[in-house]
Amino acid sequence: MNTIKTVFILTLTLVSVVLGGPDKPAKPANTGAVSGCLTDAETGQPIVDAWVAVLENNQGARTDSAGCFEIKNLKPGTYNLIVTHENYGTVQGLADLVVKVEVGQATQISFTLTDKFKNEAAKLKEDQSYLDRISDWFGVGRDREEISQSATPSISDGYSSIVPVPSGVGDNRSDQKHGRQGRVKRQPGGYHYPSENDYLWPPRDMFFKDYGTNGFTDARIDRFSTFATDVDDASYTLVRRYLQEGNAVPSDAVRVEEFINHFDYGYNVPEHEKFRVFTEVTDSPFERGRQIMKIAIKGREIDRRERKPLNITFVVDVSGSMGQGNRFQLVQRSIRSLVKQLNQNDRVGIVAYGSNAYVALEPVMADRRRMIFEAIDRLHPGGSTYAEAGIRLGYDMANQQFVNGHSNIVILCSDGVANVGRTNPDAIMSHIDRWAKKGISLNSYGYGMGNYNDVMLEQLSQKGNGRYGYINDQDEVRKVFVDDFISNTQILARDVKVQVEFDPQLVQSYRLLGYENRDVPDHLFRDNRQDGGEVGAGHEVTALYELTMQTHRSKGRVATVFVRWKNPDEREISELSREVKWRRNRQSFAQSRPELRLALVAGRFAEILKGTAFGIETSFADLYRIAEPLRRELPGEQTEELLDLIRRAGNLSDWHTDIRDDGKDVFGNYKR
Repeated sequence: MNTIKTVFILTLTLVSVVLGGPDKPAKPANTGAVSGCLTDAETGQPIVDAWVAVLENNQGARTDSAGCFEIKNLKPGTYNLIVTHENYGTVQGLADLVVKVEVGQATQISFTLTDKFKNEAAKLKEDQSYLDRISDWFGVGRDREEISQSATPSISDGYSSIVPVPSGVGDNRSDQKHGRQGRVKRQPGGYHYPSENDYLWPPRDMFFKDYGTNGFTDARIDRFSTFATDVDDASYTLVRRYLQEGNAVPSDAVRVEEFINHFDYGYNVPEHEKFRVFTEVTDSPFERGRQIMKIAIKGREIDRRERKPLNITFVVDVSGSMGQGNRFQLVQRSIRSLVKQLNQNDRVGIVAYGSNAYVALEPVMADRRRMIFEAIDRLHPGGSTYAEAGIRLGYDMANQQFVNGHSNIVILCSDGVANVGRTNPDAIMSHIDRWAKKGISLNSYGYGMGNYNDVMLEQLSQKGNGRYGYINDQDEVRKVFVDDFISNTQILARDVKVQVEFDPQLVQSYRLLGYENRDVPDHLFRDNRQDGGEVGAGHEVTALYELTMQTHRSKGRVATVFVRWKNPDEREISELSREVKWRRNRQSFAQSRPELRLALVAGRFAEILKGTAFGIETSFADLYRIAEPLRRELPGEQTEELLDLIRRAGNLSDWHTDIRDDGKDVFGNYKR
């Protein structure tokens, strides 16, 4: 969430010049422009690759090799400019950044960068200070290791690996064998692993990364909130396994948006357009006086008979770690299940990697199932993990069978571990971007509990413009590779971004739940080079905002939602908008749709598990009471599962001693 970030601030000389004469290009009759150049105040050199944009509508342009830019097709009026550069920071909100645009004219400006207005910018930031004090009080933005020292993480390449054995416990494996489970206290900052008096044995070597927590932003300072869409739900599926196996959840494993987006909210399918946007506002059931705004996007569905042909390259991890448990058997079932959905118009190839990478099956037509299944059966886990070589070879094969107009996908099946060659995610991802731009997507699917790298798999899929899922049993195999086959293989739109413009006259402050690692700088929303999320056919995207409202206003526009995307071939850019009105879109919590309440419960459940400043004030028992009516209003497996997970998490997190155990769980029910 952007506030003013000032390293160097603009001093600008503003010179208005009316461009005319026969040698100047004609301007549209009803628009004007802003142009100019940026230079460094100390060296006088041009500033290249800075982004200059209009704050009101985010139209903008980058500076060229001479430091110059031009923003065209601006309607007449007065605008505020924002300038961003990686070496000079971001500047906005200063009086000298106001420009006037007139019909048929171009306002020419020249910029020099210095720190003259640093004090003025600092004064403007004081309005944000009360929010910062709240964040400091609860520890928002602090390093997870600082907040939860008792988790005793070890660090490898910047990512936390939870050490499972508490100091002082000794060898209590007999307790683990016979199912004895200690309880873990719920602390501000999230779960922590037990003291010497507890007996809990979580899986070893699970690698996660904490992306922080969004705080409240004052709408007077920054009324724009921008993020890339996310349809993944691997975090929810991983956490579900932790809880169902009786283990406390590492806070870093929780990504709030993936909990919210796990559930099917039954949005109406667009009939003709590519996307439909839904908005709702209701009272927060958790904090008095606050509101919750939901934004939802539903993609058009595609019939299986109308889908594009598929060129699939499976990249299969056959290293020794994949032999643990049933993870490799699940990989084989996954590939078989997906291949059964294919036909004679599709192609399949297989690359495998352990200590080295090799071709297990050259690309063949997908109707040659016996040949494909025999190639799968010949694979057996063993050896080291040369992930980089496997992924490179997989992309080479995908490029070999690439066809314009088809869906070209690399599907990685792995536990995310890499111990040969370059093992850092950034190094492995260094070559993926060019393939993603060509139109080859990377879907990564994770298998296993223990010796598992969530960071690697999540970032690979994000960089590869694909989907990340976690597969832990046969039900999840069926859901991902059969039920969601079309959504996960047919890209509806690329680089999908959402921008919400709040009305400061009605909204005092706002915070986005989750999407921390999907943040997009506000002024780059309409920059077509800026990466966004990929949305498959029929996918749903849901986002929740928590709002504090201005007390003197009770009607008007809450916000305007903008959605922008590229067609799969990246040749056409589209954008739509939807206004959120207070009276039209708001319902009391009691009268709100049960689907909205389901999303609220899922989001708050994630925040409690993550231990955010905003989640720790809600108990699992309170959340369960709010969620329980959904059993009647939204009957089904997903509701029952969520209630079960809340109950499990509550019983794991509430601390009881053996001496004072009264036989009841945290919800007041007698234990079985």
